[in-house]
Amino acid sequence: MDAADPLIVACLCAQWCGVCRDWRPGFESLATRFPQARFILIDVEDAAQSADNALGELEPESFPMCAVQRGAHLLYCDVLPQQPPVWARLIDKFAGLDATAAAQAATQLQLHGKAGPDLRAFVR
Repeated sequence: MDAADPLIVACLCAQWCGVCRDWRPGFESLATRFPQARFILIDVEDAAQSADNALGELEPESFPMCAVQRGAHLLYCDVLPQQPPVWARLIDKFAGLDATAAAQAATQLQLHGKAGPDLRAFVR
């Protein structure tokens, strides 16, 4: 992981989901609070139907789902309540990790069976 790799914060959601639509302004407000990170909204149904299926095996049980990645390291991928302070604490936690700590966090995520997409596939 290069220190220059931006933190990628994704909201995995579904267009039909009212909770996701209601959460969008809160998610977008986080992007202004963390200008050093790249924020993306991913419609899981569109992504699953794409030719490359960048979501892989991921099938969210609930929405919205938060995923955080730096470089090749997926650091977090799970459902979070639609509360900007909760998401902000999580983003702060991962934004402060050095390369070694990020690699350890990614390893712990894998050990707990938490799989997720490579968010770099969604950054344009």
